[in-house]
Amino acid sequence: MIEWSDGYIKANGINIHYYRTGGDKPQVVINHGAGDDGLCWRRVVKELETHYDVILPDARGHGKSDSGKKDYSTKSRVADLAGLIQALHLDKPVVGGHSMGADTSLHLAAGFPKMARAIFLEDPPLTLPGEPLFDSEQTRGKDVGKLMRQFMLLFKLLPKFIAIPMARKGSPTYPDDEILPWVDSKKRMSFDFLNSMGSMAFEAGDSLAPFEKIQVPVLLFIGDREKTKMSIVSRKTAEEVVKRNPKVQVIQLENATHDIRRTRFDGYMPALKKFLKTIYKA
Repeated sequence: MIEWSDGYIKANGINIHYYRTGGDKPQVVINHGAGDDGLCWRRVVKELETHYDVILPDARGHGKSDSGKKDYSTKSRVADLAGLIQALHLDKPVVGGHSMGADTSLHLAAGFPKMARAIFLEDPPLTLPGEPLFDSEQTRGKDVGKLMRQFMLLFKLLPKFIAIPMARKGSPTYPDDEILPWVDSKKRMSFDFLNSMGSMAFEAGDSLAPFEKIQVPVLLFIGDREKTKMSIVSRKTAEEVVKRNPKVQVIQLENATHDIRRTRFDGYMPALKKFLKTIYKA
Protein backbone atom coordinates (compact mmCIF):
# COMPACT_ATOMS: atom_id res chain seq x y z
CA MET A 1 0.00 0.00 0.00
CA ILE A 2 1.27 3.49 -0.90
CA GLU A 3 1.85 5.73 2.09
CA TRP A 4 -0.83 8.41 2.16
CA SER A 5 -0.30 12.02 3.10
CA ASP A 6 -2.86 14.21 4.81
CA GLY A 7 -3.38 17.91 5.33
CA TYR A 8 -5.79 20.79 5.70
CA ILE A 9 -7.00 23.53 3.40
CA LYS A 10 -9.17 26.54 4.20
CA ALA A 11 -12.37 26.46 2.16
CA ASN A 12 -15.66 28.25 2.55
CA GLY A 13 -14.54 29.66 5.90
CA ILE A 14 -13.64 26.36 7.59
CA ASN A 15 -10.72 23.92 7.76
CA ILE A 16 -11.24 20.87 5.59
CA HIS A 17 -9.04 17.86 6.23
CA TYR A 18 -8.12 15.43 3.46
CA TYR A 19 -6.06 12.31 2.76
CA ARG A 20 -4.15 11.91 -0.50
CA THR A 21 -2.30 9.06 -2.17
CA GLY A 22 -0.26 11.48 -4.33
CA GLY A 23 1.94 11.07 -7.36
CA ASP A 24 1.86 12.56 -10.86
CA LYS A 25 -1.23 10.60 -11.87
CA PRO A 26 -4.82 11.30 -12.94
CA GLN A 27 -6.76 12.71 -10.02
CA VAL A 28 -9.87 11.27 -8.38
CA VAL A 29 -11.72 12.97 -5.51
CA ILE A 30 -14.00 10.68 -3.48
CA ASN A 31 -16.58 11.96 -0.99
CA HIS A 32 -17.94 9.83 1.85
CA GLY A 33 -21.50 9.47 3.08
CA ALA A 34 -23.12 10.81 6.24
CA GLY A 35 -21.40 9.52 9.36
CA ASP A 36 -18.38 8.09 7.49
CA ASP A 37 -15.13 9.89 6.72
CA GLY A 38 -12.33 9.75 4.17
CA LEU A 39 -10.70 6.61 5.58
CA CYS A 40 -13.89 4.65 4.92
CA TRP A 41 -12.73 4.43 1.27
CA ARG A 42 -9.57 2.48 2.20
CA ARG A 43 -10.63 -0.75 0.45
CA VAL A 44 -11.52 1.07 -2.78
CA VAL A 45 -8.37 3.20 -2.75
CA LYS A 46 -6.14 0.12 -2.43
CA GLU A 47 -7.46 -0.82 -5.88
CA LEU A 48 -6.89 2.65 -7.38
CA GLU A 49 -3.76 4.14 -5.81
CA THR A 50 -1.27 2.56 -8.22
CA HIS A 51 -2.79 4.39 -11.19
CA TYR A 52 -4.54 7.42 -9.64
CA ASP A 53 -3.84 10.25 -7.24
CA VAL A 54 -6.84 9.81 -4.94
CA ILE A 55 -7.99 12.65 -2.68
CA LEU A 56 -10.33 11.82 0.23
CA PRO A 57 -11.87 14.83 2.00
CA ASP A 58 -13.47 14.64 5.43
CA ALA A 59 -16.78 16.49 5.05
CA ARG A 60 -17.64 19.25 7.51
CA GLY A 61 -18.50 17.76 10.89
CA HIS A 62 -16.69 14.52 10.05
CA GLY A 63 -13.22 13.12 10.55
CA LYS A 64 -10.69 15.86 11.30
CA SER A 65 -12.56 18.66 9.50
CA ASP A 66 -14.18 21.58 11.31
CA SER A 67 -17.77 21.52 12.47
CA GLY A 68 -20.40 22.86 10.12
CA LYS A 69 -21.99 24.68 13.07
CA LYS A 70 -25.43 23.26 12.25
CA ASP A 71 -25.01 23.97 8.52
CA TYR A 72 -24.77 20.72 6.58
CA SER A 73 -26.70 21.86 3.52
CA THR A 74 -25.87 20.67 0.04
CA LYS A 75 -24.95 24.23 -0.91
CA SER A 76 -22.32 24.48 1.84
CA ARG A 77 -20.90 21.03 1.18
CA VAL A 78 -20.52 21.86 -2.52
CA ALA A 79 -18.75 25.13 -1.66
CA ASP A 80 -16.39 23.18 0.62
CA LEU A 81 -15.60 20.71 -2.17
CA ALA A 82 -15.11 23.40 -4.80
CA GLY A 83 -12.78 25.23 -2.41
CA LEU A 84 -10.75 22.08 -1.84
CA ILE A 85 -10.34 21.40 -5.57
CA GLN A 86 -9.21 24.99 -6.12
CA ALA A 87 -6.89 25.10 -3.10
CA LEU A 88 -5.13 21.89 -4.13
CA HIS A 89 -4.90 23.12 -7.75
CA LEU A 90 -6.45 19.92 -9.05
CA ASP A 91 -6.76 19.58 -12.81
CA LYS A 92 -10.41 18.74 -13.53
CA PRO A 93 -10.46 15.55 -11.45
CA VAL A 94 -13.04 12.83 -11.66
CA VAL A 95 -15.27 13.41 -8.62
CA GLY A 96 -17.54 10.90 -6.94
CA GLY A 97 -19.01 9.70 -3.71
CA HIS A 98 -21.54 7.73 -1.75
CA SER A 99 -24.95 8.91 -0.49
CA MET A 100 -24.37 12.41 0.99
CA GLY A 101 -21.03 12.50 -0.83
CA ALA A 102 -22.76 11.53 -4.07
CA ASP A 103 -25.21 14.38 -3.52
CA THR A 104 -22.26 16.76 -3.09
CA SER A 105 -20.59 15.45 -6.26
CA LEU A 106 -23.81 15.69 -8.28
CA HIS A 107 -24.43 19.31 -7.34
CA LEU A 108 -20.78 20.25 -7.88
CA ALA A 109 -21.00 19.01 -11.47
CA ALA A 110 -24.28 20.85 -11.99
CA GLY A 111 -23.16 24.12 -10.37
CA PHE A 112 -19.51 24.16 -11.49
CA PRO A 113 -19.59 22.58 -14.96
CA LYS A 114 -15.86 23.08 -15.66
CA MET A 115 -14.54 21.78 -12.34
CA ALA A 116 -14.89 17.99 -12.84
CA ARG A 117 -14.26 15.94 -15.98
CA ALA A 118 -16.69 13.19 -14.91
CA ILE A 119 -18.59 12.05 -11.81
CA PHE A 120 -19.60 8.74 -10.25
CA LEU A 121 -22.48 8.42 -7.81
CA GLU A 122 -23.13 5.57 -5.37
CA ASP A 123 -26.81 5.49 -4.39
CA PRO A 124 -27.40 9.25 -4.07
CA PRO A 125 -30.61 10.61 -2.50
CA LEU A 126 -32.70 10.56 -5.69
CA THR A 127 -36.40 9.73 -5.56
CA LEU A 128 -39.45 10.21 -7.71
CA PRO A 129 -42.43 12.12 -6.25
CA GLY A 130 -44.09 9.98 -3.59
CA GLU A 131 -41.18 7.58 -3.17
CA PRO A 132 -39.83 7.27 0.39
CA LEU A 133 -36.06 7.52 0.84
CA PHE A 134 -36.00 3.85 1.90
CA ASP A 135 -38.82 1.31 1.70
CA SER A 136 -38.08 -1.21 4.43
CA GLU A 137 -40.26 -2.24 7.35
CA GLN A 138 -37.74 -0.62 9.71
CA THR A 139 -38.03 2.79 8.05
CA ARG A 140 -41.55 2.88 6.60
CA GLY A 141 -43.49 5.81 8.05
CA LYS A 142 -40.60 6.87 10.26
CA ASP A 143 -38.20 9.80 10.30
CA VAL A 144 -35.11 8.35 8.60
CA GLY A 145 -32.85 11.17 9.80
CA LYS A 146 -33.73 10.52 13.43
CA LEU A 147 -33.32 6.77 13.02
CA MET A 148 -29.86 7.29 11.51
CA ARG A 149 -28.92 9.67 14.32
CA GLN A 150 -29.87 7.10 16.98
CA PHE A 151 -27.95 4.36 15.19
CA MET A 152 -24.78 6.42 14.71
CA LEU A 153 -24.92 7.86 18.22
CA LEU A 154 -24.93 4.32 19.60
CA PHE A 155 -21.69 3.48 17.80
CA LYS A 156 -20.12 6.81 18.73
CA LEU A 157 -20.73 6.24 22.42
CA LEU A 158 -20.04 2.51 22.68
CA PRO A 159 -16.48 1.46 23.54
CA LYS A 160 -14.70 -0.03 20.52
CA PHE A 161 -14.39 -3.49 22.07
CA ILE A 162 -18.21 -3.65 21.97
CA ALA A 163 -18.81 -1.61 18.80
CA ILE A 164 -16.52 -3.67 16.56
CA PRO A 165 -18.16 -7.06 17.30
CA MET A 166 -21.60 -5.46 16.88
CA ALA A 167 -20.60 -4.05 13.49
CA ARG A 168 -19.19 -7.42 12.44
CA LYS A 169 -22.39 -9.17 13.47
CA GLY A 170 -24.51 -6.66 11.55
CA SER A 171 -22.35 -6.95 8.42
CA PRO A 172 -20.75 -10.42 8.57
CA THR A 173 -19.51 -10.35 4.96
CA TYR A 174 -17.53 -7.11 5.35
CA PRO A 175 -13.74 -7.45 5.81
CA ASP A 176 -11.90 -5.58 8.55
CA ASP A 177 -10.76 -2.86 6.15
CA GLU A 178 -14.44 -1.93 5.88
CA ILE A 179 -15.56 -2.58 9.47
CA LEU A 180 -12.71 -0.92 11.38
CA PRO A 181 -12.69 2.41 9.48
CA TRP A 182 -16.50 2.49 9.69
CA VAL A 183 -16.44 2.15 13.49
CA ASP A 184 -13.59 4.67 13.82
CA SER A 185 -15.45 7.20 11.68
CA LYS A 186 -18.36 7.22 14.13
CA LYS A 187 -15.95 8.11 16.94
CA ARG A 188 -14.59 11.08 14.94
CA MET A 189 -18.00 12.38 13.82
CA SER A 190 -18.97 15.61 15.57
CA PHE A 191 -21.92 15.82 17.95
CA ASP A 192 -22.93 18.94 16.03
CA PHE A 193 -23.46 16.88 12.87
CA LEU A 194 -25.20 14.13 14.81
CA ASN A 195 -27.59 16.59 16.42
CA SER A 196 -28.35 18.11 13.01
CA MET A 197 -29.25 14.79 11.38
CA GLY A 198 -32.85 14.85 12.53
CA SER A 199 -33.47 18.07 10.61
CA MET A 200 -30.91 17.65 7.82
CA ALA A 201 -32.44 17.78 4.37
CA PHE A 202 -31.00 17.51 0.89
CA GLU A 203 -31.96 19.99 -1.81
CA ALA A 204 -35.71 20.57 -1.85
CA GLY A 205 -37.82 20.08 -4.94
CA ASP A 206 -37.02 17.94 -7.97
CA SER A 207 -34.01 15.83 -6.92
CA LEU A 208 -33.33 14.87 -10.55
CA ALA A 209 -33.14 18.45 -11.87
CA PRO A 210 -29.32 18.77 -11.50
CA PHE A 211 -28.83 16.10 -14.18
CA GLU A 212 -30.26 18.50 -16.75
CA LYS A 213 -27.28 20.84 -16.16
CA ILE A 214 -24.52 18.25 -16.17
CA GLN A 215 -22.29 18.20 -19.25
CA VAL A 216 -19.81 15.48 -18.27
CA PRO A 217 -20.07 11.67 -18.20
CA VAL A 218 -21.85 10.21 -15.17
CA LEU A 219 -21.65 6.69 -13.72
CA LEU A 220 -24.64 6.01 -11.46
CA PHE A 221 -24.47 2.98 -9.18
CA ILE A 222 -27.83 1.79 -7.87
CA GLY A 223 -28.61 -1.02 -5.47
CA ASP A 224 -31.37 -3.59 -5.48
CA ARG A 225 -34.13 -1.52 -3.89
CA GLU A 226 -36.88 -3.86 -5.01
CA LYS A 227 -35.24 -6.89 -3.38
CA THR A 228 -33.28 -5.59 -0.38
CA LYS A 229 -35.56 -2.60 0.44
CA MET A 230 -32.39 -0.93 1.74
CA SER A 231 -31.15 1.20 -1.15
CA ILE A 232 -32.45 4.56 -2.30
CA VAL A 233 -32.48 4.82 -6.10
CA SER A 234 -35.19 2.70 -7.72
CA ARG A 235 -34.97 1.36 -11.26
CA LYS A 236 -37.75 3.76 -12.32
CA THR A 237 -35.83 6.70 -10.90
CA ALA A 238 -32.68 5.64 -12.74
CA GLU A 239 -34.63 5.37 -16.00
CA GLU A 240 -35.95 8.89 -15.52
CA VAL A 241 -32.41 10.15 -14.86
CA VAL A 242 -31.23 8.68 -18.20
CA LYS A 243 -34.17 10.33 -20.00
CA ARG A 244 -33.05 13.67 -18.67
CA ASN A 245 -29.36 13.12 -19.41
CA PRO A 246 -28.18 10.46 -21.88
CA LYS A 247 -24.61 10.89 -20.60
CA VAL A 248 -25.61 8.88 -17.51
CA GLN A 249 -24.56 5.23 -17.42
CA VAL A 250 -26.43 3.14 -14.85
CA ILE A 251 -24.92 0.12 -13.11
CA GLN A 252 -27.38 -1.87 -10.99
CA LEU A 253 -25.90 -4.58 -8.79
CA GLU A 254 -28.14 -7.41 -7.65
CA ASN A 255 -28.63 -7.78 -3.88
CA ALA A 256 -26.78 -4.53 -3.20
CA THR A 257 -27.98 -2.35 -0.33
CA HIS A 258 -27.37 1.39 0.11
CA ASP A 259 -23.68 0.59 0.75
CA ILE A 260 -23.22 -0.73 -2.76
CA ARG A 261 -19.43 -0.98 -2.73
CA ARG A 262 -19.55 -2.85 0.58
CA THR A 263 -22.22 -5.37 -0.37
CA ARG A 264 -21.16 -5.87 -4.02
CA PHE A 265 -17.48 -4.95 -4.15
CA ASP A 266 -17.03 -7.65 -6.79
CA GLY A 267 -19.27 -5.74 -9.20
CA TYR A 268 -18.52 -2.22 -8.03
CA MET A 269 -14.75 -2.10 -8.50
CA PRO A 270 -14.56 -3.46 -12.07
CA ALA A 271 -17.25 -0.98 -13.17
CA LEU A 272 -15.52 1.96 -11.47
CA LYS A 273 -12.10 1.02 -12.87
CA LYS A 274 -13.51 0.71 -16.37
CA PHE A 275 -15.22 4.09 -16.08
CA LEU A 276 -12.05 5.84 -14.85
CA LYS A 277 -9.96 4.21 -17.55
CA THR A 278 -12.42 5.36 -20.19
CA ILE A 279 -12.48 8.95 -18.89
CA TYR A 280 -8.75 9.34 -18.71
CA LYS A 281 -8.20 7.80 -22.14
CA ALA A 282 -10.65 10.23 -23.73
